[in-house]
Amino acid sequence: MTEQVVFDTEPLVAYADDEPGSDVVAAYLDDVVTGETDGRLTLVNATEIRYILARKYDRETADTFLDWLWTIGVDAMGIDSIWDGAAEYVIDHNPALGDSYALAAAATLDATLLVGGDQEYSDIGDVTVERFRDHGV
Repeated sequence: MTEQVVFDTEPLVAYADDEPGSDVVAAYLDDVVTGETDGRLTLVNATEIRYILARKYDRETADTFLDWLWTIGVDAMGIDSIWDGAAEYVIDHNPALGDSYALAAAATLDATLLVGGDQEYSDIGDVTVERFRDHGV
């Protein structure tokens, strides 16, 4: 069975900016390209990536990066089937909204969630969380 990974916002922004730990994210993306891993990104997290990169660079750069992700095989995941799960994570653990959608997607798919060094995932026990670095930037 193909491994499944849900990308949170931070790993993909770190990859786009060549931040520390981006080599770990690159390895996951390489596995998506080869088909070894089924990569997913919720549309809420894609929204975060777009506005973060557009503010830092410009809209064209942000859109080009997201188009590249879709082209290499990262699948966009809508919110219709996970919005209530995302709300439950906010009620129970109070993560940021984008983080709650990434958690709900990973829980729904029984996938690994790739996250950064922030500690908001420390008390989550029902999702496999993989950190691409152990500190924030």
